[in-house]
Amino acid sequence: MTQKYDAVIIGGGHNGLVCAFYLARAGMKVRIVERRDVVGGAAVTEEFHPGFRNSVASYTVSLLQPKVIEDMRLADHGYRVIERPISNFLPQEDGGYLKLGGGLERTQAEFARFSNNDAAVLPDYYDMLEGVADVLRDLALKSPPNVGEGLKTLIDGAMQGRGLMKLSLSQQRDVLELFTKSARTFLDSWFESEAVKAAFGFDAVVGNYASP
Repeated sequence: MTQKYDAVIIGGGHNGLVCAFYLARAGMKVRIVERRDVVGGAAVTEEFHPGFRNSVASYTVSLLQPKVIEDMRLADHGYRVIERPISNFLPQEDGGYLKLGGGLERTQAEFARFSNNDAAVLPDYYDMLEGVADVLRDLALKSPPNVGEGLKTLIDGAMQGRGLMKLSLSQQRDVLELFTKSARTFLDSWFESEAVKAAFGFDAVVGNYASP
């Protein structure tokens, strides 16, 4: 007898599993189909050579929404975050290198080898990014206004825009510049060392399929 489902999720990756969880919690009957014998997507650790294992992309776990972690009770199932001591290693053409990570002071010490100015402005740069990130974290859990619903669209848009209106003028400028400028232009306004700009420029192009 053929079984009927309210939803079928194609692919048992991390996104598919989370989607299926919320649909099932809402009372739907859900089926997940996956062609591989391993589920989990980017959250999987696999053996790529006998005796050698590596995560596919779980180092990006910082992008996992805290609400999802809480709702799925992942900690109860053994979930824990192991932070990397170094986030990025960038070799230089002259044989030197630049390391990012390990805390603000360690990163500043690395930057100081290339530019004292860049080391000095790093805390302000991080504060700016955190301010913009707070805006995005708030929007991430909200459905965007459904264009075409007339007055309701305007009201929903205004409600979601309240977070931006609460920002100071300089913070609003930061959001605008981060969303409209290229990574190169934006980083040029903060840093002077090409090595430092390359380090942050790398983060700007991951998954973006565009040049800095």
